[in-house]
Amino acid sequence: MNKAGTQRIETDRLILRRFRLEDAEDMYANWTSDPEVARFLTWPTHSSVEVTKSLLADWIPGYEDGGYFNNASYGWIR
Repeated sequence: MNKAGTQRIETDRLILRRFRLEDAEDMYANWTSDPEVARFLTWPTHSSVEVTKSLLADWIPGYEDGGYFNNASYGWIR
């Protein structure tokens, strides 16, 4: 099986793409710091944007082998 990895998908109303380090501020402001959202995640609420940056720094290299699926819309799949 050929690995395609996380590919950009775009419709008129939605764009799914790979996470970037530049997403950290928005992620922190919109969901990683929100206790109501974090209760549905596998990690605790982030205490600072630095925690979110660290998470992204862990996720992003996974895109290189093509078998890692994680996009800026929701969660991750391996």
